[in-house]
Amino acid sequence: MKSRTITVSAISAGLVSISLAVGIYVGFFDVFALIIASVFVMLPLYVKSYKGCVLAYLAGGVLGLIFGWFNFVYSFVFPAYFAFFGIYPIVNCYLKDRKVKKYISHLIGLIWCVAIFYGIYFYYTMVMGLDFNDLPHYFQWINDYILYAVGVIGLIFYFLYDRFVFVVRTLIDRYLGKIIK
Repeated sequence: MKSRTITVSAISAGLVSISLAVGIYVGFFDVFALIIASVFVMLPLYVKSYKGCVLAYLAGGVLGLIFGWFNFVYSFVFPAYFAFFGIYPIVNCYLKDRKVKKYISHLIGLIWCVAIFYGIYFYYTMVMGLDFNDLPHYFQWINDYILYAVGVIGLIFYFLYDRFVFVVRTLIDRYLGKIIK
């Protein structure tokens, strides 16, 4: 690996770990921290280095775990990062660079995203003890339709997030091209 690739990967890993650590300590910041971490994971793509992205993904995640004092049980930041938000932008960009047909990459990403949303739901209900039975009587319909709602929300989120990844990669290429010569 070239020194430029290593430098961009190290900076990316540091920014990923900081955003994940902040996401673990600030409860309402967890989803935003995951999205910001996925932006930082894509920085090595400017120098066309998927190895650098994987290095930033793994090193940033491990450093985030260390900075978060291994508090991954109480937050879904790390399971969601390692399962989807950290690796999906890399896989998505790799599939687009390899010119895989769009519907195949969308189908893979869609199934993956909806599965992660169901995993997060079951994580919150089984591990964290989230219970919808304590809701007022006019919200009891949520208990009947929650699994459908999680699937629909995952579907909508996938298309928004996929577009977000495309726009962020374009912006990274544009602005890092001005900074890195």
